[in-house]
Amino acid sequence: MSLLTIHFSDSQYAGVKYVIEMLKQKLHDDIHKDDRQPPTEVQYPIIIEPSIEANNIIISPKLPQFQLINHAQPLYEATAYAVGQFIVEHCENEIIDRMLRGRCRQTKLEPQKVAMYCYNILNNDPWEPLGKRFTEQDRARRRSKIIEELVQHFESNTHLDLTGFIQFRMYSYKQELREVIEYAIDEYVLDQQYEEFMMLLKYFVQLQETKTELVHLVQQEGSSFMLCDENMKPLELNNEHDRIVAEMLETEINIEDIVISSLISASPQKIIVHAKHQDYQVIRTVKAIFAERAQYCSTCPMCRQSRDERVPFH
Repeated sequence: MSLLTIHFSDSQYAGVKYVIEMLKQKLHDDIHKDDRQPPTEVQYPIIIEPSIEANNIIISPKLPQFQLINHAQPLYEATAYAVGQFIVEHCENEIIDRMLRGRCRQTKLEPQKVAMYCYNILNNDPWEPLGKRFTEQDRARRRSKIIEELVQHFESNTHLDLTGFIQFRMYSYKQELREVIEYAIDEYVLDQQYEEFMMLLKYFVQLQETKTELVHLVQQEGSSFMLCDENMKPLELNNEHDRIVAEMLETEINIEDIVISSLISASPQKIIVHAKHQDYQVIRTVKAIFAERAQYCSTCPMCRQSRDERVPFH
């Protein structure tokens, strides 16, 4: 007599060992969760057997120790936890890929590229340690939605076909993934628009005649920047000149409008960047538009001093 049977497809074969180990660990932790002293090993009154030929996990009771009224519910919850963990850790990317193929079928979007945005949203931790902690919280929330449905399933069914469950159930979990997919699509489209606009500006700059020999892009306090001429004096520009460029920058995409518009208006042969770091958005944009014309400085007195002590220009 079996209590539960979990069937895995051939592609999910690695999940058999993973779920068994996760289930045993979860049951062990639950048994000893209230222990104040190092625990004496206590075995849960069940037998967990893999059926390699059938890709099954079969969970049977140890009689007469197993009592349905006392042991069934904790077993359902522990099994649901192990299976839910497997789905989130090992099946989530495949689920997203399948959902994306359906979502992008009638559009020009490339599912593989949008999928990378989804993976970054779900797994990225840019601000350690907080980012990692929030990522783990998100993963635990998604897992809990799967666990809730699995427990309900086990309470009324002794057999679980994992492929069918993933395909036709997990409604709340999939809704969260759909929201991630829509957000990822928005980010992907914005990035595509940004890249196209950068190419347009780069082409525009290449067609322009050089009007200024040298311009210095100087970081001020914080992350603000100003433009200086070859004598390190604030650059004077005709505000009416190239007004179309400023309008393009303002309406098409939100970047460092004033700096970029002024640089395009000045059309310098060479730009020297004086900054503490090279990863500011405005610097990346300048490099994208002006390419080899923009160079970083590390030799002038201002750039040789402490990176945290920039000399402000007035």
